[in-house]
Amino acid sequence: MATCKILFFLFLALYISCGKCDVFYKRVGDEVSMNCGAPSNSDTEWKFDNVLIFNVKGKTGAKLKGPSHIVLKASTNGENLKVSRLGTRDSGNYICSYSGSVKEHNVYVVSVFAKPGPVLVQSSNAELHCDITGNSNTQVQWLRPPNGQKHNEKSQVIQLKSVTSKDAGQWTCQVKDDLTLSVTLTVVGWCYSVVVIHYECFFFITIILHITCCQIIHVQHRDAGKFVCTVEFEGGASLSVFTKGKGKTPSVKEILTKNVYGIELWVWIAVGASSVVLIGLIVVTVLVRQRNKRMKVRDRKEEKLDQGVRSLPGPRQEHYPRTAGPNHTN
Repeated sequence: MATCKILFFLFLALYISCGKCDVFYKRVGDEVSMNCGAPSNSDTEWKFDNVLIFNVKGKTGAKLKGPSHIVLKASTNGENLKVSRLGTRDSGNYICSYSGSVKEHNVYVVSVFAKPGPVLVQSSNAELHCDITGNSNTQVQWLRPPNGQKHNEKSQVIQLKSVTSKDAGQWTCQVKDDLTLSVTLTVVGWCYSVVVIHYECFFFITIILHITCCQIIHVQHRDAGKFVCTVEFEGGASLSVFTKGKGKTPSVKEILTKNVYGIELWVWIAVGASSVVLIGLIVVTVLVRQRNKRMKVRDRKEEKLDQGVRSLPGPRQEHYPRTAGPNHTN
């Protein structure tokens, strides 16, 4: 009996907890408004994925902004939080706290798109995405053209193999009864007639039996880059693909004969090299002249010193007469 009571209260607590959690499904760009349910003049705190958005003082209405990116597009009076211009990064858990109570809101932003794009070539493959950011396990209902029949798959991503004109039209993703998003597919096919186009004598483009070719004749280094092929169809639909070309690596001769400001590059190189040699000769000449001047000045100083030394008088010598000794006799 005691075990039954414990289980009962656990289920009751779980029910009450889930009942406090509101769930919103919104399109990209929509607005969502969430209610906290706090009494008037209560201090409230709003968080997004446990990061502070606002802290509001109930009595004064003073707001403290948090570091969450939601602050940039949200407004609140404490009791309600309104977030506009929803994006996929805004999906998550919003929590309102007041007087020891907590109320949670889960917001899921939904987007619909086709890969590789809404315009498809006949017999190609495609994917339709109904992405519910933050909740990839939720099943959705797809409605297919022409009359909105239910598609048998209920996953958020469905595969279309070898599309035909029957797949063209509006595909609708039904998330909830009040939220539907649509994407329109256009399926096109190639002409069977041969069309040849010449453009500036560099390109040769031909369309024949579903095959499109673009040949670049005499490839140069300047041809490197991104090439985009766009096909426009009646009704305004278009299809674009691109590829990158590396171009031909130029030879040494091509590089040297390239025109730079109307003069071939090798001429500029020759002029530059000659200028460097000329400047070097000038510098060497100046240095040699300065060295010679210093040597001449030094030689003159040494010559003057030698002359001064020669003109100085020698030491004076005194001559004493010889005297006779005591035994000297005339």
